[in-house]
Amino acid sequence: MTTPKLKEVFFDWDGTIAHTEAVSIEVTRRVLSNYANEAFGKPMTEEIGMLDMRGKDFGQIAKQFQDVINTGLPQDAKITLDIEDLRINKLRPETKQAIVNAALTPGIGEVLATLQDDMQLGVAIVSNSPRMRIEPLLDKHGYRERIPAPRLFSAFEDVAGKLKEDPAIYLLAAEKTGIAPAEAAAIEDSVTGMRAAVSAGIGIRVGFTGLAERAEVAALKQALLDAGAHTVIDDMRDLPQTLKRLSAPAP
Repeated sequence: MTTPKLKEVFFDWDGTIAHTEAVSIEVTRRVLSNYANEAFGKPMTEEIGMLDMRGKDFGQIAKQFQDVINTGLPQDAKITLDIEDLRINKLRPETKQAIVNAALTPGIGEVLATLQDDMQLGVAIVSNSPRMRIEPLLDKHGYRERIPAPRLFSAFEDVAGKLKEDPAIYLLAAEKTGIAPAEAAAIEDSVTGMRAAVSAGIGIRVGFTGLAERAEVAALKQALLDAGAHTVIDDMRDLPQTLKRLSAPAP
């Protein structure tokens, strides 16, 4: 594989740097279940459990739930969720409290140091998540100098209406960091994120399964490869050597 010289590493956030995916999904399920209880007198646990939540914004998940609710209903009986009300008044308060207790990926500190200090690469976060889900953990763990505010890119806030798997947030990150997309590596744990990286023309694409549930790892690895990952790692500490290998000139 040949690529232009690697200059930047773009990390997804939830499920990649931070073990927040599970926290976010748990809170999302609780918010939707409480809504179902209030609106229909039942939690709809089974239906909510079948929603595809990995790598998705709350709005994307809530729209899936809305479709489930409306399945089989006549047009004049269909329900429209007030997604922003649920997001602002239910999801955000619970998420803010829960997210600060989430763990970071083992070894991420040493990985950031190796990428930035030894390999002289830029590092940025390129996520669907709003900054309120990212900044508290960066502050708590002392990584603000490593990843300052101008290097946080949120699809939810910065490219409204263009969440991953739309490539817009990756293209914005490349533009703002002054590189061509092919000069970046993307580290993603979800199919939606990997597809966004592929569509954006990101030069090196690494899937990550280190924070997934053990029973999901094999299927997730294959799904990431199918979505366009060049390789998949399950230990973040393997990332520097992986990037060196993938970016090495062809013999």
